[in-house]
Amino acid sequence: MSKLALTLPGGHTIANPVDNPVAKITDLGSFVSGLLNIAFFVAAFLAFYFLVWGAFAYMMAQGDKENLAKARARITYAIIGLIVVLLAYFIAQFAGEIFKPTKGGLPF
Repeated sequence: MSKLALTLPGGHTIANPVDNPVAKITDLGSFVSGLLNIAFFVAAFLAFYFLVWGAFAYMMAQGDKENLAKARARITYAIIGLIVVLLAYFIAQFAGEIFKPTKGGLPF
């Protein structure tokens, strides 16, 4: 593995970079926290994807009432899903602030 230059011109130094990001996982709690972060980002991305898909379907419906209703329902469900994901994320952050682990650190 190559090393970065840790001394800048003028004598300023840079702290050593972390060589192994997996070294941050020390117990089950930190592993689950990492998985929850990934799950929240994937869920938010999917909700946004369905919102865009519904908007595109709405534009392409060309006045057909059945297709307009399907697209409108997809947009509605995507917005509800996005709100649920955001609320779950903020509730988890709030719970992490209130119930701090004994070993330190937030759950995210």
